[in-house]
Amino acid sequence: MAEWLLVTLLIISFLFHIVFVHLMVGGSIVTLWAQIKGLKNKEYDIFAHEIAKTITVNKSLAVVLGVAPLLSINALYSLYFYSANALTGSVWIMIIPLVTIAFLLTYLHKFTWEYFENNRKLHIGIMALAVAIFLFIPLIFLTNVNLMMFPEKWEGVSGFFSAMMLPNVWPRYFEFMAACLAVTG
Repeated sequence: MAEWLLVTLLIISFLFHIVFVHLMVGGSIVTLWAQIKGLKNKEYDIFAHEIAKTITVNKSLAVVLGVAPLLSINALYSLYFYSANALTGSVWIMIIPLVTIAFLLTYLHKFTWEYFENNRKLHIGIMALAVAIFLFIPLIFLTNVNLMMFPEKWEGVSGFFSAMMLPNVWPRYFEFMAACLAVTG
């Protein structure tokens, strides 16, 4: 396949994917915030419930639409992609169980809304755990992408946490989180 075609596929498919990732992560954050506010004001709890209904749908679309960009990156940038994965080691592999746990927590949160009517703090705790995981997963991806873009930094990296402290990771992370809230808004 022609390189320009793979690059085009990567860009277009990533744009579709990232919209639903933003809605999933941002929706989780907004749901948590609104549900906490809902402890004192019932209207916020109703708002949180409505947003929570969208998270699992956005999650499904984000996952499905994430396949094409991942395959495109593998085909276009194999050396950089696999080298970055190797440098971040077990943390990169943890994406799969972390995503699975976060997804299961969002389903638990969504389908136990009435069940936890009298135990809102436990219900909020479920979403807080899902949000914490959703806040960490993008950091893993952004650390890997940063390593892919700067192979000259590979020699000085000794695992995920040293790679996480390279320049560009934290500004990109905070920009991503701001985008999640903006797109969700």
